[in-house]
Amino acid sequence: MDISVLWLYLVLVSGLFIFLVPTVESTLLLWACLYRLEICPFKTTTTTSG
Repeated sequence: MDISVLWLYLVLVSGLFIFLVPTVESTLLLWACLYRLEICPFKTTTTTSG
């Protein structure tokens, strides 16, 4: 494999990570809050009665 092709692939993959990682992170936080997991930053300490 040519070294310039390798650099091209590295640039493309890093560009994809820059655009996709914030989306994945927000999606994981959304699901964590929906299931009331410990990693949710918006979790309240109040419990619902019912």
